[in-house]
Amino acid sequence: MFRWRFGRDPVWSEFSRLQKGMDELFNALSSRMGTGYVTPFWSSARLFPLLNVKEVADAYVVTAEIPGMKKEDLEIKIEGDTLTLKGERKPYDIGESASYHRRERATGIFQRSLTLSGKLDAENVKATYKDGVLTIVLKKSPAAIPKQISITAE
Repeated sequence: MFRWRFGRDPVWSEFSRLQKGMDELFNALSSRMGTGYVTPFWSSARLFPLLNVKEVADAYVVTAEIPGMKKEDLEIKIEGDTLTLKGERKPYDIGESASYHRRERATGIFQRSLTLSGKLDAENVKATYKDGVLTIVLKKSPAAIPKQISITAE
């Protein structure tokens, strides 16, 4: 009778190899190459801007958190049932004699598109920007608003 020892069994060797490969994969995904510190790559892969969407009887109300921007740097576009929000967050000039100790606020061009479940009336859209929150009220097209049908008795 031949006894298999842990680590010498070909099945366990294969599991060990698989575990080592998975460890290497997660380590590669969880750190930035050459920086000397570990930061998961998905920590910087956030959607911007953050959106809330609610539906009321005749409209959709979209709110987006976009602090520190000017309304001139934002663009709103509607095509069919899709809302696209586009803009650019410009970096602050801190001067040549200063340097950052920490820089977490993202800068650059962003675009976010959202498809809504009904047709929109592109002529009746209101957008307001106050205290870093953009609020967009998108009226539904008259064909998309459900109608109550009354029943008459004969």
